[in-house]
Amino acid sequence: MTSSSIESAITEWAAILGKSGVTSASAENLGASTIGTRRSIPAVLRPETQEQVADILQIAQRWKVSVYPVSTGNNWGYGSANPVEDDCVILDLSRLDRISDFDPEMGVVTVEPGVTQGALREFLDRNDGDYLVPVTGAGPTCSILGNALERGYGITPITDHFAAVTKIEAVLPDGTLYRTPLSELGGAEIDGLFKWGLGPYLDGLFSQGNFGVVVKMTIALAPAPETVTAFFFSTKDDAKLELLVPTVRAVLRALGGSVVAINLLNSQRMLSMMAPFPEDKAIDGVLPADEIEALADRYGVPAWSGVGAIYASREMVGAARRTLRRILGPVTDRLVFINRRRVKAARTIARVLPGRLATRVKGMADTLSGALEIMHGTPNEVALALAYWRSGTLPEPGRPKNPARDGCGLIWFAPLVPIRGNDVRRYTEMIERICPQYGVNPLITLTTVNDRCFDSTVPLLFDRRDPDATARARNCYRALLNAGQKEGFLPYRLNVDAMDTLNNDRSAFPGLASQLKAAVDPNFILAPGRYVHRIKGSEV
Repeated sequence: MTSSSIESAITEWAAILGKSGVTSASAENLGASTIGTRRSIPAVLRPETQEQVADILQIAQRWKVSVYPVSTGNNWGYGSANPVEDDCVILDLSRLDRISDFDPEMGVVTVEPGVTQGALREFLDRNDGDYLVPVTGAGPTCSILGNALERGYGITPITDHFAAVTKIEAVLPDGTLYRTPLSELGGAEIDGLFKWGLGPYLDGLFSQGNFGVVVKMTIALAPAPETVTAFFFSTKDDAKLELLVPTVRAVLRALGGSVVAINLLNSQRMLSMMAPFPEDKAIDGVLPADEIEALADRYGVPAWSGVGAIYASREMVGAARRTLRRILGPVTDRLVFINRRRVKAARTIARVLPGRLATRVKGMADTLSGALEIMHGTPNEVALALAYWRSGTLPEPGRPKNPARDGCGLIWFAPLVPIRGNDVRRYTEMIERICPQYGVNPLITLTTVNDRCFDSTVPLLFDRRDPDATARARNCYRALLNAGQKEGFLPYRLNVDAMDTLNNDRSAFPGLASQLKAAVDPNFILAPGRYVHRIKGSEV
């Protein structure tokens, strides 16, 4: 790929998209990332239709220019809109934002890449869609389709967002359209109701891969339940962690239809939601143990906190609460249940309390309200505040948070951990040992993805304005990745700087993946290096 071939391709793209459809990365603010990476991006393409996407890829093949698709570019903590390799043209799909084929009876809907969590919520509200949006903590401006393709998850009833995908349409690297066999045979409706289709399941190639540009996705939505009740539990004694972990598994197995996911958070993760970072108390960026203990005492934060939700009818919620008390009671110091009515009552009480106490009660009510709305399938920015704990400038009121734009330093380390007490202890000790060595505070969340496995999200927070702090955070990620590989705690997804993790000559996987890639994209122009690498000799 040469500069002249890029210029020639841009000229042809401009003829298809118009001047507004071909811009620079700086003009679109797509080059910034919370992980501190900034790639060389020759141009940004902004198509509006599936046909334009096909034309773009045909031109890219002709000139052998690499393109890298993003849905909205808000992949915070993993690279934002940056490609894996330099000199990729960004294919910004945010203008493909149509919602179609909503079936209110069956609870399925088709979305394009630019459909955000907020947009789907507004669509369902306008169309009497009594269903939950598959929300995440990333907020209302993030793509439904992009998160599903990255195998994201949440705590609403369909926790695994790719599991909810029933049908995919994608433009292959040569510009041809991929549709599943049931749709090609005339069964478009039934194809959207049945995930596995007919014949080999090829839709999975488009998840965490670079085999095509997904332009439409049909997803199944979880029906809104009659009641949603949040429950919060905690233990002040860190030594009880090994006992607490198996009770989480027991809850999911006893109440699998009503309680679908539980989060466990250590004290530092809780403090990040309740108190500003005390920069003057930190030593080389890390809070000493005595300062953490003092902050925890001041804000009433226990060693471990847990949160989940009961999705059930009014008749069933009482029984679920009794089961939770029976299972969690012996290993926790506190178990409380919260719903919208109780949050409203807390706000009412706050209005008649004296100054500082009123502020504290109102703040608590606002935080609980935000958490409840997420459980109700309504996205918000409550969880995004984490990204601003160590750095970044909060936007003015009314403007959406954007951690990449706002200068936040955040790298997610997201490994899978068995739901076993001794494994979780080994894992937390690994995080607590390594993070402080690199000036990173060990904030730990463990989220159940099923009744056997946690995904842990550890935010490596740093001051992105400081090159040394940025380098240390990135080295911390590598150290955690290496230690996790030895201990058996490996990530469920990778950031753009860690894709080489899968380039392992001792495994059959990279060679097979590269052969499949070469079959549909012999020039490797589509998202080169994204989970699948070119292996010498893999060309077909």
